[in-house]
Amino acid sequence: MEYFIIITLAGIAIWLSWRLVTLRKGIEALTGALKKEPFPDRDTIPDSTLQDRLGRLTKVVLDTVAEAELQRASEAGYRRIHDVLLDQIEEALLLVDENQVVRFSNRAARKLLSDSNSHVDRPLIEICLDHRIVETVDLALQTGGEMQDQIELSKNSQTLLVGAGPIDPAYKIGTGAWIVIRDITLQLQTEQMRKDFVANASHELRTPLSIISGYLEMMDEEAESGPVKVMRKHTERVSRIVEDMLMISKLESNDESLLSPEIFDIGDCIVGIVEHLQPLLDKNHSKIKIDLPGKNERSFFGDRFYWDQILFNLIENALKQNPRSGINVTVRVVEEKNGRFTVEVIDNGVGIPASDLPEIFKRFYRVDKAHNQSKIKGTGLGLSIVKRAVEAHRGTISVTSFPGKETCFRISVPGPPGNVAKQTPQSERKNA
Repeated sequence: MEYFIIITLAGIAIWLSWRLVTLRKGIEALTGALKKEPFPDRDTIPDSTLQDRLGRLTKVVLDTVAEAELQRASEAGYRRIHDVLLDQIEEALLLVDENQVVRFSNRAARKLLSDSNSHVDRPLIEICLDHRIVETVDLALQTGGEMQDQIELSKNSQTLLVGAGPIDPAYKIGTGAWIVIRDITLQLQTEQMRKDFVANASHELRTPLSIISGYLEMMDEEAESGPVKVMRKHTERVSRIVEDMLMISKLESNDESLLSPEIFDIGDCIVGIVEHLQPLLDKNHSKIKIDLPGKNERSFFGDRFYWDQILFNLIENALKQNPRSGINVTVRVVEEKNGRFTVEVIDNGVGIPASDLPEIFKRFYRVDKAHNQSKIKGTGLGLSIVKRAVEAHRGTISVTSFPGKETCFRISVPGPPGNVAKQTPQSERKNA
């Protein structure tokens, strides 16, 4: 009996040893096959790996590997497509990680920043043209918001517009920042040439126009001639266009010394303009309502000359651009709780069609659809001057219009330095 048990145990041990050796060989064969390129499939896998339960494990491994390979090939395909598309973009595009090591750059970036074929895994400071690019990215990463800077490179007289912002966590590609760099050298040169031409042409036109206007005035005094009056009228219009073009040219120069800021009463400014326009009000049977805060709450900080131009153009525009008489215009000034001021010029005239609203601040643009039968004349530059003068005061201007009911030009500008907004401002109403 004892011999039988010993023989049985020996047989079991031999069988287990054989199974262990077979399993080990199968695992080694599977491991060796998986290390090879390309990965094996069921037709190329060694037979020893397909036996018994190891065979089931092999099939699971092969299925998982095949699925991973398919996903990797798909991602590689999408990556190639993205690289091709991004290489067609003219702006330089880069992605950097939180340490500002480059993780991606398109062809425009490689061409703009260096002659290297690859920027990947290199510090941004090593490949960029100016340290200010790195500073812009630093600021974007620190604040968590988008930043933009215009950088002039003295070495090659190049001007770059650099934008940067943190990578949105929703994309799940890690922390870091995106960078867009655009060469705007040619654009700025072209714009400067245009501004120089406008300024020079306007200056050259002023002298002959003044001479012609003087002679026409003398002729008009000597004889009541219809043609002379028409000539004078159009000469005055051309003179006003020249003056307006000169003003736009000055406002576009971005010269900080252009403005002579002071603290002044916006109410006095508005009342003066209304008095100046009184003949036009009487002629059109129109009325202007002035809605102002209290005397101590309407101090503006800015250039009084340009504020006269802003308000004069808006009020005159409301009166002249409406062909019917009896137009009511409201000029309202409100001090906001954030210390800013809002100025509104509202009229109940013909209005502006919605399709024209985005264009009205462009030079010489006319809303012909609303006034195609009218005889309204103007330089077409008034609203352009208004927009640029408001922006020179670090403000914004917008317009809303409901044709036939109400048109409102709304200006928002900062208050005087150190201005503290009142929580419950008192208002006074004044009509004119």
